[in-house]
Parts: sequence; C-alpha cells; structure tokens
Amino acid sequence: MPSAAGGTFVEAAVLTHPGRQRTTNQDAVDQRINGNYAVFVVADGMGGHRTGELASKMAVKNIVEVVREEEPSPTLLLDAFEEANDAIYMAGQRPESRGMGTTATALALNLPYAIIAHVGDSRAYLLRDGQLNQLTQDHSWVAERMRQGLLTPSEARNHRWRNVITNALGSFPEARVDLIGLKVQPGDRFLLCSDGLSGVLEDSVLQEILESLPPTEAVEHLVRLANEWGGPDNITAVVVSVLDVPKEKSPPAWALPLESGEPVVLALGQEGSTVETQVLEPPGKRGFWHRWRDIIFLVVYVSLLLYVLLFNKR
Repeated sequence: MPSAAGGTFVEAAVLTHPGRQRTTNQDAVDQRINGNYAVFVVADGMGGHRTGELASKMAVKNIVEVVREEEPSPTLLLDAFEEANDAIYMAGQRPESRGMGTTATALALNLPYAIIAHVGDSRAYLLRDGQLNQLTQDHSWVAERMRQGLLTPSEARNHRWRNVITNALGSFPEARVDLIGLKVQPGDRFLLCSDGLSGVLEDSVLQEILESLPPTEAVEHLVRLANEWGGPDNITAVVVSVLDVPKEKSPPAWALPLESGEPVVLALGQEGSTVETQVLEPPGKRGFWHRWRDIIFLVVYVSLLLYVLLFNKR
C-alpha cells in the first residue's frame, strides 16, 4: 500500500500448509491490496476432503472479488459474506456435497480504519502497545461453554468436541456474521489464522513471534513451529503490519464510532452508533430465519415422528 512519501503504509504476508497429519489442505487464504484499501481472508473448510477444500476456496474467492474493487465498508463486507454463503449453500445441496461449509475471517483495511467480518473458529488478533488481544469470538461448542463458565481454557483446548463448529458459511440459507471495527494506529499488527495455528500455539508464543519478526518471517516461523509441535491440522497465517497511517480527509459515517481507537461493533444502517452484541443480522430475511429456524425444525421433526407412529399403527 503506497504512501504519499513513496513508502508503504502496510506490510503483509500470507502462508498456508497442510500440516503433518493431513494429506490435503482444506484451508484457503488470499489478499488484495489497492491503494489505501486492502482485504485479507482466511477460511477453513469442513465436510469431506473435496467439499471442505472447495468450500474454503469458494469463500475466499467470493469475498475477495466483492471487496477488492470498492472502498471497504461494513455493508460491503457483509454483502461479500452473504454472496459467499449463498454460493456454498447452493453447492452443498448436491448429494455428494452434503455437509460442506467453511469458517471465514476477513480483515478489510480502509485506512485509517479496519473492519473485521467473522464466521466460525478461525481468528483475528491485534497486537498493540505490547498487548495481544483476540478480536473475534470463536463460534464453537467449547467456546460457548467457556463463555458460560462451564469449561476452563485448558479444558477447552483438549476437549474431544473442540472441533465442533456452531456457525459456518454454507450451513444455513442466511449467514450470521460478526462485524468488528477499529481505528488503526502505526505499529499495529494483525494476525489472521485458522485453528490449526491457534489450537496449537499459546497466545504468548504468537505475541513473541509477532513482536520480534517482520510479516514474511513471522508467518514462516508460525507455520514451522505449529508443525514442530505436531501439525495436527491444516495451518494458515496472515500477518499484517501497519507501518504508517494516511491523513484522513472526511471519515465515512460508518467509521464515526471508531474514533477512540478501541475495537467496537458496527451497527449497520445506524450512522455513528454502536450495538450491544457482536452478532449482527441485517433486517429482513436474516432476522426471521434465525428467530424461527429452531421452532420450524422442531415442528417438522414432531410432525414426521407422529406420521411414522400413526402409519405403523395402521
């Protein structure tokens, strides 16, 4: 990303590896940089070997294609995730592709602002002023139990159900996406990664590597270290280092809540405001489905059960 002085605003590197215990790589990663704008995406596919790999590639391709040609905004990033979800969900309706889905975590830079969209248990971290913070919340069974106080971090890390995902692109007709935004500062470092990295290396190790190495060396060292510690899953890492921040002229309306520099949740359609929860659903079709889908499934299940019982009596 060129600066007015001819230097660069951002230095970034991406790397993915199948790990030591997998024969295929169902992770996908991509980046696009265009002037003051950039987008980075990590996805971790699920399903069979072929379907998981296809789902992650579809997610990355759709998100990057939507975001790269326009000025990044919360609405644009959500539209990109919606298009990816639609494509994967439709592909998953074929019998041979049942169960396909993928995590997706995207970082869009519209300097001096950053927007993160997130589904699943891939992660986005921010290293700032010597402190590493996980910006995203895992959409997984063990993470939800941790938030409820039912599991400790050490119990969750080794739990037999640690790979059970509760939210993924392609699993339902509508996507449920977390959106986080913040104002970027020079010296900030972002890490996007799949759980093949975060599930193996402790946060203290991640921080040490991010602090001590430039992006290209950092991603290589992170992947190598995850493999040295077993490499049980596919491994993907994106490291983005903010070297400088351009002077802003007229900040977009959606960025107004971000002036403090602290990560906040962006409320779509409400200029200059925030919302209480990280789980955002645009009005309309998403809201109806997520409010009623469990009841609909229960009604269908009970109806089928009654039909079978009555039919057998005859």
